[in-house]
Order: sequence, then C-alpha cells, then structure tokens
Amino acid sequence: MKRLLALTLLASTAALAGPYDQPYSQIRSERHFPPSDPKVIPVLINRVDDVTVYDKKGPVPPGPHKVTVDVGPRKGYPATQVTFDLETKPCTAYYIAARLESLTLQRWEPFVRFEEPLADCAKKFNLASNGVK
Repeated sequence: MKRLLALTLLASTAALAGPYDQPYSQIRSERHFPPSDPKVIPVLINRVDDVTVYDKKGPVPPGPHKVTVDVGPRKGYPATQVTFDLETKPCTAYYIAARLESLTLQRWEPFVRFEEPLADCAKKFNLASNGVK
C-alpha cells in the first residue's frame, strides 16, 4: 500500500512540474537589436517542434529542435517560411534573424544572430559552466 501511494505521489509530482522547474533554453525573435547590415532582417518565430509559439520567450528543453520562422511580405514578395534545426544548450537564449541572399531577391536563410546566457536559469540550476555567475 505504501509503495502504491509513493508511486502515485511521484507520478503526480512529475505531472505538476512546470517548464521552469528544470534547465531550459529560449528561442527568441531578434527584433529589438536593429542590425547594421541591410541584408539581416527580423523573423517571426512561428513554431518550435511543430508547436505554435504563443509566448515568444517561452522555455524549451535543451537539445535538438525544429524551428519554423517567417519573414513577412517585403518589396512585392509574399511572406515566406523556413524550418531549420537548432541545438540548444541549457540556460541559453538564442536570437534568430534572417540573412537575405540579396536585397533584390526573396531568398533568405535563418541564423542565430547571437546567443546569451540566461543568468536566472544558470543561478537557479547552478550551471556556472555556462559562463554565468
């Protein structure tokens, strides 16, 4: 009986664990840091692992992800979308942007413009090896 109670309690505790209860990563649109390169433009994070992103700074578990990003319509071109692979590290935010092949063409590819440690996450999970103290 005690074993059954312990297993039930353990299962319910795991079910209650939230996304911030373990090390996490964030995948963000790089809209707040205007680039000096005119071929670098902002994207909209659409989906991560086939799940629509509503909270643009929401956590994702560290590891491999399929990230779908959109570039809005521009200069007579319709909006376009690309899905790419991104391997994330714990307690790290990734800022995604798009690099145009040419200012006059529609072709572009997403890239991580920069990444930064998430200090609160690293502190909470004692991950000083991530470069955060």
